[in-house]
Amino acid sequence: MNVDWASLGLVTVVTVLGTAFILAISSSAARMLDEVHLRRKAGEVKGVHAAEILAGFFLLIAAGIVVYGLWLIVPYFH
Repeated sequence: MNVDWASLGLVTVVTVLGTAFILAISSSAARMLDEVHLRRKAGEVKGVHAAEILAGFFLLIAAGIVVYGLWLIVPYFH
């Protein structure tokens, strides 16, 4: 049996980078929503709506990546 180490390394790198990207955008969305909560609690309203929209956009990107990954894995969808 012959192992293709370059392909194994490529899969590892793509998996780690993809996971880090999803984690970063999910964390950014959670941080923005927390900031919105703190601003509303303090009575500030400037920039709150934009931060909510951006947080929703980040969560939508993360969900899209997850759905695309599931589509790639499940052969029934092809």
